[in-house]
Amino acid sequence: MAITRIIYWLGNTFIIFAALLGFTSFLILFLQDYKSSVIFFILSIVVLTIGSILKLLTHNTSNRDGNSEALLFLLLFWIFVPILGSLPYIALGASNSFISAYFESVSAFTTTGASSLIADELSQVIILWRSILQWFGGVCAATFAIVILAALNLFGTGIHKSKLFTLEKGKLFQKILTIGRIVAFIYFLITLFSVLFMVFSGSNFFDSLCLSLSGISSGGLMPKSGPMDIYMNQVGVSVLSVTCLIGAMNIAVLHDFFRLKNTKAFFSLLKNVEHKALIAFVLILFFIGVIYSSFGSVFVILIESIFFISTTGFNYAIDGLENIPVAILISLSLIGGSALSTAGGLKIIRILLLFRHLGTDMNRLSHPSRILPVLFRGQHIPDRSFLSIWMYFFGYTIFFGISICLLGASGLKFDSAVMLGAASISNFGPLMQYISTESGFSMNDLTEQQKVISSFFMISGRVEVLAVLILFTPSFWRH
Repeated sequence: MAITRIIYWLGNTFIIFAALLGFTSFLILFLQDYKSSVIFFILSIVVLTIGSILKLLTHNTSNRDGNSEALLFLLLFWIFVPILGSLPYIALGASNSFISAYFESVSAFTTTGASSLIADELSQVIILWRSILQWFGGVCAATFAIVILAALNLFGTGIHKSKLFTLEKGKLFQKILTIGRIVAFIYFLITLFSVLFMVFSGSNFFDSLCLSLSGISSGGLMPKSGPMDIYMNQVGVSVLSVTCLIGAMNIAVLHDFFRLKNTKAFFSLLKNVEHKALIAFVLILFFIGVIYSSFGSVFVILIESIFFISTTGFNYAIDGLENIPVAILISLSLIGGSALSTAGGLKIIRILLLFRHLGTDMNRLSHPSRILPVLFRGQHIPDRSFLSIWMYFFGYTIFFGISICLLGASGLKFDSAVMLGAASISNFGPLMQYISTESGFSMNDLTEQQKVISSFFMISGRVEVLAVLILFTPSFWRH
C-alpha cells in the first residue's frame, strides 16, 4: 500500500480546505465582523502551511493508485476534514471542548444536521460557516460516491450510466478534482437559483443563503431556532423544498441534464427509476401524514414530507409530521435518497433491487422448475450481482444494531438510542426532533462520549459501512 500517496492527497485536501477557509473569511467581511474574518484568514494560512508541507514531503510519490489506497484515503478524508472544520468553532468560542466542536463539524460535513447548539445563540459567522461546511460536505459526498464508491462497485448493480464514470484504472485520485469541479458547479448553479428565487419571494437574503446551502446538501441545519414558518413565506419554502428534492437526486442524471440541455434530458430526469421512487415515497409519507393529522395542514405536511424523504428534515411548522408513529418515520429515514446524491440512508436503488430480487425468489418458490431471471430496467441481472447489495444491507443492519447498543450503554434510554443511532447512520440528524417532545430528550443533553459514538456512525454512514468493514479484513492490509 502506497502510504505516501495517501499523505500526498491529504496534503491536497488541506490546501483545498484552506481555500474554503479563505473564501469564508472574505464572505465574513460582508457581515462586518472583521475580527472573525481575521481569525478565519489565520486558520486558512495555518492549514495551507500544513497541507503544503505534506505535499512537498511526498511530491515524488508514484502517480498510480489502487483500490486499497482509495478506500483508506476516503476514510481518512472524512475523519480529518471535520477536525479542520472544528477549528472555527473552537476559535470563535461556539463550542466549549474539542469533542463538541468535532461533533458539530462532523454533523455538518457529513450533512447529518444534528446539533447540540441553539441557532439563536450563535453568531451569523458560525451559522454561515456550518452552512458552507454542509455544502462542501455535500459536494464531497457526491464526488466520492462517483470517483471511489461507484468506481469500486460499492453501490452494486443498477447505477445510472453516465460519462462521469469514464475512469481509468489506477487514476482514481486524479479524477477527484475533475469530478469535484463538475459536481461543485452543478450544485453552485442550483444553490444560486434557489437563493435568487427565495429572495425574490420576499425572504431574507442571509436566511435564504444558509437554507439553500443546507438544502442542496440535504444537511438540515437551520439559521434560526424554531419552525421555519416564523420567518419564511410559503413561496420561499416551496422553492427550498424543490432544492432539497434535487439534492436527493442522482448527480449523474443531473449532470447529463445540464450537459445535454434538451427536452429529452429533462424527461430522462423525471423518468429515472430512483427519482420516480423518490417522489412516490414523498406521496406515501404525505398521505400517511394527512391520515394522522388534519386536512387543514395539507401544505405543511407536503412540504415536510419532501424535507423528510430528502433526508434534509427541516422543521417547517409545528403541525407537521409529528403525529406519525416514530416506527414509520425511522423506516422511511433509513431508506434515504438516490445513490450518488447528498442524501443519506440505504439509498433507494438498493431497496428497489432487493424487492425485485425478493419478488423473483417468491416466484421461484411457487414455480421451482422454472428458470426465472431477475429483470430490472429491461436487463437480466445475475444473482451474483446482488451479493454486494445483500452484504451492504447486512453490514448496515449490524452497524445500526451496534450503534443502539453503544448509545444505550452510554446512558441513553432505548427509544432515544434507537433514534440517535438511526439519525447518525442514515445522516439524518433532524429525525431526533420527532421524539424530543415525547421523551424529553434533547441534543443539548448529549454527553461527550455519546457525541463521539454518534460522530463515528455519522462518518460510517457517509462513507458506506462496507468501506469501514473492509478495514477489518486482513487481506486489505496484506495488499
